[in-house]
Amino acid sequence: MRNADMQDRLFQQLTLNELGRYTTELEQAIEHHVHWLAQINRTLICQLSANADDIGEHPHKLCKFGHWYHGIGSPVLATLEEFRAIGITHRQMHQVARNLLIQHNDHKAIAPLYDELLAQAELLRKQLNHFLHELNQNRNIIARLMSTVFESAREGVMITTPDTTIISVNAAFSEMTGYSEEEVIGKRPSLLRSGRQDDVFYAHMWHELQRFGTWQGEIWNRHREGQDYLEWLSIAAVEDEQGELSHYVAVFSDITAAKENKERLLYLAHYDQLTGLPNRILFSDRLQQAIAHANRNRLQVAVMFLDLDGFKAVNDTLGHHSGDEMLRQVAQRLVACVRATDTVSRFGGDEFTIVIVALEGTDDVVRVAKKITQEVARPYEIDGAMASVTTSIGISFYPADGKEASQLIQYADNAMYHAKRHGKNHHEFYGEI
Repeated sequence: MRNADMQDRLFQQLTLNELGRYTTELEQAIEHHVHWLAQINRTLICQLSANADDIGEHPHKLCKFGHWYHGIGSPVLATLEEFRAIGITHRQMHQVARNLLIQHNDHKAIAPLYDELLAQAELLRKQLNHFLHELNQNRNIIARLMSTVFESAREGVMITTPDTTIISVNAAFSEMTGYSEEEVIGKRPSLLRSGRQDDVFYAHMWHELQRFGTWQGEIWNRHREGQDYLEWLSIAAVEDEQGELSHYVAVFSDITAAKENKERLLYLAHYDQLTGLPNRILFSDRLQQAIAHANRNRLQVAVMFLDLDGFKAVNDTLGHHSGDEMLRQVAQRLVACVRATDTVSRFGGDEFTIVIVALEGTDDVVRVAKKITQEVARPYEIDGAMASVTTSIGISFYPADGKEASQLIQYADNAMYHAKRHGKNHHEFYGEI
């Protein structure tokens, strides 16, 4: 039997009654591996650590396409030479990438492996495109394969009629929402609403969906047991052969943990873990914003640089735990001395910085500096013991002393050291030293 005849016969074994998302999987595989290759390039160029999945034992099974490809288990596909060739190339490409990243981590030459990776990636792209072309010639194969994808997908999938009546969900939907298929068939997606989004949100979503045929974004929904979860939701309108709306298909994944991790990492990158104050990175950003605002409105900005006098003695006498507690209390007192629009930062160690924004004169800064000096000097009760410190403060002004954030911080630091050398426990202006 000729190869083409055999393929025609195989294609005819598949039904037309199931959803045709197989082509989408292959198209997404191409897009996914473009982004994946870009990430490999970024890892190499920026000297980043390799993704653990990319240097594991079987990296070709860990990407989204590999998970789908090796999870289908279709005897029909197993007989298709082109499909097997895609799997071989996909495995070889990931293996080359693995070896490349290991060589990169070991600071060894990577040029030959990099060229091989590009060649394998190009070959995979061509194979996928060719296979897509073959499938589009006969849509019978799409339906059978996408039935498997629908059930094996890690994303939740929900299919509705044009009036949003649910007619089908997959296993991942039930796992993520807590609702079985029997509980949701014939119902509306609104049974998942958490109440966190208002009617305006949903009106906008449906407006976009009706206008463009697709919508995607973050949305809070509620699990059957009552807890809210954040999901990334994509909705697509499906048309029949006459171009009329026939279904909506919604695909979603639970991103609650990922969102929390992202927010936690963002917090750690910009805030001091001990005091909860902004760190020097966030302080510098806030100062730059304050300078830009002052420049537009012809105002002044003051930068204070504070260092605690006698803090080392507290650490040496009472221990680092007590020293940490004192820093937390100092931070609270400093925040209480300024306005909500100002920023107090722990710059490092026992050093703090403050930006006083939107000033019309210097009198307010003098008042704040004196108040800080008094508040910091009040005794501290720490684990039943009493301790005391004072503070030396240096102050610089925008635009009188400088126009760059780094300049103003350095000048305030210089003034602070001048205050330390001349008696401590007071403030000095950079313009007067």
